[in-house]
Amino acid sequence: MGSLLWENYNWAKEDQELSPKRRVDNKISWQRPHIIGSFYSKKMKRTLEYHSLNECLFYYFLEVDVSILRYYVQPIEVPIPYSTAKGERKYWLHVPDVIVFRKGKSPFLYQIKESPDETGGTFRLCNKYCEEIAAIKGWKYDVIYPKTLPKTVISNLQFLQGYLRERNIYANIRKDVLFKMMVNGAMTVEDLSCSFPSFSAADIKPFLYHLIATGEVEINMNETISQYSLIKLKGNATNEHLNEIYQLAFGKVK
Repeated sequence: MGSLLWENYNWAKEDQELSPKRRVDNKISWQRPHIIGSFYSKKMKRTLEYHSLNECLFYYFLEVDVSILRYYVQPIEVPIPYSTAKGERKYWLHVPDVIVFRKGKSPFLYQIKESPDETGGTFRLCNKYCEEIAAIKGWKYDVIYPKTLPKTVISNLQFLQGYLRERNIYANIRKDVLFKMMVNGAMTVEDLSCSFPSFSAADIKPFLYHLIATGEVEINMNETISQYSLIKLKGNATNEHLNEIYQLAFGKVK
């Protein structure tokens, strides 16, 4: 597909062609213990399954990365050739973990692994044919190791996942919160959440974490996110939010 601006793209074709090619299960857990599960993806608007904590962690990262427009788990089957004892040429199917669509970039097919030390003949064989099929389709390919991220970043990603969902009350408080952030600049989550006489801090604080999770504010991800975290609107987002406030308040854009 090559590099495209995907924002206005119709994803119906990808939704069908890149639907999951395997079901998550624990069939080989006696050989290689792993944790399976699922979560609701705000970005994909559906429940996604994961086959390991590494996959889960990377999908959390994709959810909070504002440059990611869409991603599909277990998206394709890659035929891996082998020869039988009788010399017959056959194939088994390998399913890479996820394909990611990023703003202004070519699609990226990823294999998610536990550690860079995880190598072997099968690993190299899968990489070879995944690279080949990615090149044919105009994609990129790489192997990634989410657990090599700093522990603080991992903890923050797991924390923010719980705040991705919209709550009904957010629509009512959004205008006031964004306006105060534009006027006051950087503030801590605690100070900002307690600065609205008309709203409860218990409602404002989750909304602030929601803004962090959806990438609308700046924060240092290398420090543990808490009520003492300093947040501010992103510089290139100020005009966008100002226009949004005028629309909400006056029904038009200044």
